[in-house]
Amino acid sequence: MKVKVSPSRIHGSVSAVPSKSHAHRLLIAAALADGESKVICPAVSRDIEATAECLNALGATVTRTEYGYLVHPVTAPPASALLDCGESGSTLRFLLPVACALGTTATFTGHGRLPSRPVKELAAALRKGGAEVGADSLPLVTGGKLSGSEFEVDASVSSQYVSGMLFALAATGKRCVLRTTGTPVSRGYTEMTLDALALFGKRVEEDDGVYILPAGRLHSPGELRAEGDWSSAAFMLAAGALAGDVTVTGLNADSAQRDKAIADILAKMGADVKSEKDAFTVRAGRLVPVEADMEDTPDLAPVLSVVMAAAEGRSVMTGVGRLKDKESDRLAAIVSNLAAMGVAAETDGDTLTIYGGKIRPFAAHGRKDHRMVMSAAVAGLVAGGTVDDAEAVAKSYPSFFEDLRTLGGHADETV
Repeated sequence: MKVKVSPSRIHGSVSAVPSKSHAHRLLIAAALADGESKVICPAVSRDIEATAECLNALGATVTRTEYGYLVHPVTAPPASALLDCGESGSTLRFLLPVACALGTTATFTGHGRLPSRPVKELAAALRKGGAEVGADSLPLVTGGKLSGSEFEVDASVSSQYVSGMLFALAATGKRCVLRTTGTPVSRGYTEMTLDALALFGKRVEEDDGVYILPAGRLHSPGELRAEGDWSSAAFMLAAGALAGDVTVTGLNADSAQRDKAIADILAKMGADVKSEKDAFTVRAGRLVPVEADMEDTPDLAPVLSVVMAAAEGRSVMTGVGRLKDKESDRLAAIVSNLAAMGVAAETDGDTLTIYGGKIRPFAAHGRKDHRMVMSAAVAGLVAGGTVDDAEAVAKSYPSFFEDLRTLGGHADETV
């Protein structure tokens, strides 16, 4: 599907969609707990649905309700299971270790770019821990079961490796130690996992990359709510910075989600940013270039690139190397789409430099990547443009275009 976005002035308020990162974690912890849990998550995406379906395959009963999900935990893991992770890297990297902890012979499959996304180091950690992992990429089959009490994983490729191991070791019910190697990335997501485990009574001690998990099962608190998603809200807040004023409600300023940094970055660039309780408002202002480190906030890079494109002068992002291994090669996609917008950009190792100024009418490629599609749509509010593969927004923010229209944005399907 191709969408045409016309230059628009936008105004109004939208509610943040539930964080898929947070929802993944709550659903997995609930499936491994000692009793029924209600997870409040009024809107879902394809990635959240993938996790729910895979947890059902592992022996939990995860039922969609009007408020979110009702989760009955795993009581007897199946001998074998088929887990289709869709295009969700979180689902794969979290549940691969969990399947090994449960001792289920699990066949993992996936779609899109998921089969090419890295799991080699995670598979190595699981083999060292006593499990069998038949390949270093999808499709793959697990066997055996994690054994022992001390484990090690490389934290330098993806924080999802660490989170997956933490969930798996929590599932054993034993006191375990997880040592991490390498320079950790996206630490905020690991903190989110630790917070989720704490909600279920598992308070993990951490010291210099060593995690100590106490013995005992996860205990269901009964009812939990998935936080509003800063990653998705970033697109609407950026739209406000470029084309009017936007308020996003349902955001937690104290969240472990590192993508809340978008508010500070937009303020540094000259947008008017205000907050009141759970609502953040961004109004357009004269934008100036900025330097920003994406090491812990890689998902902000696509939308931040179009804001930088509209700021007169040279902006720099560092820590962007891992963008190559996302739903698309986002580093190449950003440079290509900015070129289509008449904006020069160049990469040098882990650095992206953008020479901002005026965005021109464009035809951008979504590359079947939800964040690239939404970023192009935000840029379209300034200059007008088209983006293909627009259906990809269903991965994380199915109501994106509907919300954009609610704010006064002109976005229509085209051929």
